[in-house]
Amino acid sequence: MLDLPHTTMIEGNAVRWGKVGRGPPLVALHGTPFSSQVWRRIVPPLADLRTIYYFDMVGYGLSEMREGQDVSLAVQSKTLAALFAEWDLDRPDVLAHDFGGATALRAYYLNGLRYNSLTIFDAVALAPWGSALVQHVRKHEAAYSGMPDYMHRAILRATCRPPPITRCQNRHWKFTARHGSEK
Repeated sequence: MLDLPHTTMIEGNAVRWGKVGRGPPLVALHGTPFSSQVWRRIVPPLADLRTIYYFDMVGYGLSEMREGQDVSLAVQSKTLAALFAEWDLDRPDVLAHDFGGATALRAYYLNGLRYNSLTIFDAVALAPWGSALVQHVRKHEAAYSGMPDYMHRAILRATCRPPPITRCQNRHWKFTARHGSEK
């Protein structure tokens, strides 16, 4: 597990964060409904090459969570800008997943942050946020909050598994691998 030994108060929210490694700075932004722990297998191997900063976004992971808390994109991008100032970072590399991608983009365009590079994957950049499952859970949060852990794990396993590859897709990929792209 990644250690988050630091707490910074940003606009009334306690934000937990950690930093490991040595070398040029890399900031890792998680998505929702996750935490910085999504980076737990990625950060350690990079720590010999980079100084990696990671944090739990407002309302997620070990950062403060409270009823009625604003966890909007606007709050997350302001939080990122405040952390850049706290960390005294100028143009770090940024790695952003899911909602973290939208946060990094907003912070760039509206909060004036600048990056040496920005790598975004599986980004959520347009509303509505989240998959059909995420939207359904939000609509029926009370029902899901009372479910036993094994049911949560089963739902996550079922929804996070990649779709099966059909024989037709498999043949196409083998052809492309042997003969190059279709362009």
